[in-house]
Amino acid sequence: MNSGKLLPAMKINVTLLSLLTFSFLIFSAKDSEAQSTTQKVFAQKMDLPGNGDLGTQVLRMAESFLGTPYVASTLEGNPTERLVCRFDGLDCTTLVENSIALAVSRHENLNYEGYKTELTKIRYRDGIIDGYPSRLHYVLDWMYENEKRGLLEDITSKVGGVPFKKDINFMSTHANFYPALDATEVWEKVKEQENIINSREHSYIPKAALQKAEPLLRDGDIVAFTSSVEGLDCNHMGIITKIGSRAYLLHASLAGKKVILSTLPLAEYVASVPKHTGMIVARMTEQ
Repeated sequence: MNSGKLLPAMKINVTLLSLLTFSFLIFSAKDSEAQSTTQKVFAQKMDLPGNGDLGTQVLRMAESFLGTPYVASTLEGNPTERLVCRFDGLDCTTLVENSIALAVSRHENLNYEGYKTELTKIRYRDGIIDGYPSRLHYVLDWMYENEKRGLLEDITSKVGGVPFKKDINFMSTHANFYPALDATEVWEKVKEQENIINSREHSYIPKAALQKAEPLLRDGDIVAFTSSVEGLDCNHMGIITKIGSRAYLLHASLAGKKVILSTLPLAEYVASVPKHTGMIVARMTEQ
């Protein structure tokens, strides 16, 4: 009989359990602190001056992030898929998503919980978090789903767009880049979604035609740049700001390491990036 003494294996298990509990408490405390900070920043952004239509408010929110550090992969690495809300580091997609969610929150007088609900609707298919495949990974799919729910309109075909014919399969053919795709059922769902994307018709504005399209763009338009990379729809995205008749790009720049406004007008910017083949455009709709 043990007589109340712990065996070596039991001591190891107790120590491991204590470490796991301590790590969980530390993580929970840090997560709670981060959310509290995010909530305070949200309140500050709701108090920014100025009004205007939804597109104007999207641009205003994006401008409030100028200088924010570029941080990649902020949505990755969680054991289970969950909503990530942070304003202290953004990539090109999270800048756009947060700017829209904040603009809608201000436009509709939503509180912080309402903002999180709106961000979930923007980022996930049907506004439901149901594992990794429920996130709208491809820009073409992201625009389609957000147009379907009436948030925005894909206006590419109205501003000089031509048919965009390309097989989208980058994720399923490069599963080694995406740890979540190690699970066969996840890979199969992503592949199914790629097939659905490929069944739709898409348009893009070739880079040679962008300067003619610039006068038709408005403050707060959402743009994404089609890719020369096989199987990939878009390389990058951002938000339009107009200066005179020329359009400029407000975006989270990997090269610039922060959120910046392009020094070159849009057409010249796109021409300077060889892997950009053109652009797609979406415009906010009034709610």
